[in-house]
Amino acid sequence: MITHIDWEQFHFLRPHAFYLFIPVAIVTVLLLAGNREHKRWKQLIQPVLRPFMFTRNNPWAIVLPLLLFLIASATGICSLAGPAWEKKKIPGQKIEAVVLIALDCSRSMLASDIQPNRLERAKFKISDFLDANPRARAGLIAFAGTAHPVLPFTPDYKLIKHHAVSLTNRIMPVAGSNLPLLLQVADTMLKSIQAPSTILLMTDELTNDDAARLSQFSRNSIHHIEVLLLSTPNGATVPGHPHVRSAQNAIVLANLRQDTSITITPLTLDTTDVGSIAARISKKLVFQKDTTKDDKDWDDQGWLLLFPVLAITLFSFRKGWVIQWCWLPITGCLLTSCGLKSKHPDWWYSRDYQGQLLANQQQYTEAADRFEQDNRKAVAFYKAGNFNAAADLWSLDSSGAASYNRGLALVHLGRYNEARLAFGIASDRDPSLQDKVHHSLARTQKAQQRADSVLQLSTTSTSKNAKDLKEDKEKEKQDSLKTHKPEGKDEQLSSDTRVKKLPRFGNRATDEVASDIHRGKEAKWPPKDVNQQEQKPPDATKIIMQQVAADPAEFLHRRFELQQKRYYKHIPKSKQTW
Repeated sequence: MITHIDWEQFHFLRPHAFYLFIPVAIVTVLLLAGNREHKRWKQLIQPVLRPFMFTRNNPWAIVLPLLLFLIASATGICSLAGPAWEKKKIPGQKIEAVVLIALDCSRSMLASDIQPNRLERAKFKISDFLDANPRARAGLIAFAGTAHPVLPFTPDYKLIKHHAVSLTNRIMPVAGSNLPLLLQVADTMLKSIQAPSTILLMTDELTNDDAARLSQFSRNSIHHIEVLLLSTPNGATVPGHPHVRSAQNAIVLANLRQDTSITITPLTLDTTDVGSIAARISKKLVFQKDTTKDDKDWDDQGWLLLFPVLAITLFSFRKGWVIQWCWLPITGCLLTSCGLKSKHPDWWYSRDYQGQLLANQQQYTEAADRFEQDNRKAVAFYKAGNFNAAADLWSLDSSGAASYNRGLALVHLGRYNEARLAFGIASDRDPSLQDKVHHSLARTQKAQQRADSVLQLSTTSTSKNAKDLKEDKEKEKQDSLKTHKPEGKDEQLSSDTRVKKLPRFGNRATDEVASDIHRGKEAKWPPKDVNQQEQKPPDATKIIMQQVAADPAEFLHRRFELQQKRYYKHIPKSKQTW
């Protein structure tokens, strides 16, 4: 241990401790001055009587205690400075990878060189891939001229299959094949994923520009790209574009195969292609997260120097060795500055202990900033009312307890469906939590019922107010005195403003709680199947129910159109319209 010192890495963690040599030097000077023998008053005694009046002093009686005091003080200061020459061996945190499925829904995917067509075969391959059980949480993106997240990362493969079946070319709002926008959306979805994960790109054709963008993305990212080609070498004509032929580019594929972070898998008639992809993902599911290295990760070896200090301190109980007690006032002055309010609290307490002290004082926000462990930090955020931060931190932990705690945070956010999913995961990973999960699910259901009742009461009140308003207008028409009442300019202006200046889309990015009540209030613009010529104000409850289309494809189409109008207004249309 101490015999293998790396002198190139040797340093002191707390070099400011060497300032303590200043009081040590002052004490040494005072001791030397105080023990100097005064001979002037001895001259008053006769020289004959001096040998009988005075004993000869042993010089070591002064020198030895002072010397040991200096050695002990210097050794203790060096120990307090924290000598270190090697890093601590801290095990990394185990985190799970995910897989993001990106499906090309452009018009060229309707080519029939692969039966029944490329897009339908891609849906079959998604089902086969999930049946092969890659064991990773999966997400789904559909892209053409724009890219749209369909599902976030979830372990429910049945849900992904259900939505993948509804993906068609007609639901995409913009034609083309915009790979840069796909990579941008994929990078956003994978931003919170710290484990090296996989992007499964299912497309039929890659251009030279696409290959360059994929290579650049893979070089700047920790994630791996799997490409499943859904076309034949000879290709086929694109429906609606008889003069355009979509086929594989052998040169582009050869260049991509040289990139080790990109794997190209050719299409097979059986499940060998997606089976091999699922096997590679499953093999690299769990990763060891490297901890961030800083000064606190050095192994402090100062405790080794405490043994000689303690050995010398034992002599302080001998007669004439009280010199060591001069350290008591200095030590007392130093210890008065210990605590959380000191300039350097890290000298006295660890970060987690500081956070616990603040949590005991119910200062949870400050405690969350001090905690280093994610679980303790998440608990502090939860008690502070920051449920979003708590849920995000617990999502990084794959244990059943963390999933259960995340479900509790999601309930406070009004995200009841996600909370149920988190409780289910917690029950599967830790069977001992089944009783708590059952109780929490019951409370979640009651909370959602209360939210639904408030929504129903709000919509009923809105309908009643609209009905009363209509009756008041009819009553005004029957009053002959009010029939010819002129309208003021101000009143007419406010009316026009209310009708014509209303924004078409609200800003939901700033919503802190995406509960069912909020979503109900945001449904202000009617769906396509509502009669626009109807004079009677439609019931708000009916409008919300009519927006949930029976066909999932229609629901995704309207959702993609809304996203395109909100986020992709200024994206230029692709020259390639297939």
